[in-house]
Amino acid sequence: MCELFGVNANKEVDVNFTWRGFVRKGEFNPHGWGVGWYLKAANGKRAASLIKQPIPAYESMIALTLPRLNIRSQIIVSHVRFATSEINYLNTHPFVRRIKSIGQYDEWIFAHNGVLHGVERLPKRFKPLGTTDSEVAFCYIMENLEGIRTIRELFTKLYQLLSELSDYGRLNVLMSNGRYLFAYSHYPGKGMWLLKRHPPHKARARLLDEDFEVSLRDVKAKDEYAYLVATKRLTNEDWEEIEKKKLYIFRDGALLLKIGKRIEPMLDSKDVEVLRAVLNGENVELNETVKRLVDLKLLKITKSGVVINDYRTAIVKLIVGE
Repeated sequence: MCELFGVNANKEVDVNFTWRGFVRKGEFNPHGWGVGWYLKAANGKRAASLIKQPIPAYESMIALTLPRLNIRSQIIVSHVRFATSEINYLNTHPFVRRIKSIGQYDEWIFAHNGVLHGVERLPKRFKPLGTTDSEVAFCYIMENLEGIRTIRELFTKLYQLLSELSDYGRLNVLMSNGRYLFAYSHYPGKGMWLLKRHPPHKARARLLDEDFEVSLRDVKAKDEYAYLVATKRLTNEDWEEIEKKKLYIFRDGALLLKIGKRIEPMLDSKDVEVLRAVLNGENVELNETVKRLVDLKLLKITKSGVVINDYRTAIVKLIVGE
């Protein structure tokens, strides 16, 4: 039974720390491992990077030496595989495809846990390189998201596609376009879990799979915001189960929206109130709420006061319901 793990943060986090427990998972998911993340180029573009092998993680010299590579990213998607189809590189998760939507090209990373029956005929234009039902589903999603013009349409269409695919079987999905991390779960008997790591970082966390404890105050900056998503609770902290058949949308270390039958803003009422006020051109006090929203890159501080980040306006409108 394969496992998924993802992280979204407002600052770059260490891939090695998030991957550590997954080497051991190779004992139970021996047919492949992979990790995908995003590097930011000088022009601000994000490029997907990928390392994967169709062998157990604990036998891989690459996986075992990953901590020496000093890989850092705001978004990380990792996967260890128990195969239901041929074992080879092309069938090993995550998968990557490049499409154009909302006026720009993005490289999407996709990983799936579960089995989908009868999806082979769904993609019309994008063809999988391997033989997995997972990559077929990914191709179907990509060809239907290509050309989308607005962020609202992107989010709602992705929810519709994942909801449609859930009718074909079981799926836990983590995917990203380099800016947002998306999570969706429909897997009877095995769901997905999320963990919020927001300041103040006072707790100590112990990995449930091994005797390891770390002080979050020692490894986290005081202004670091992050969410971890996994198919299994990885620590003794307070993980929250993801609701079935809802699309969770994370950006810059915050859970912004859930989409089901409606779009649900997930920031608290004070956050939404401040965002609505700034969106309407009102002056707001520079308080802790504003500072937090600046950390999450929804607001910015200028000489004339607090304003919406230009390239965040569309998501802010979704959050406040406009």
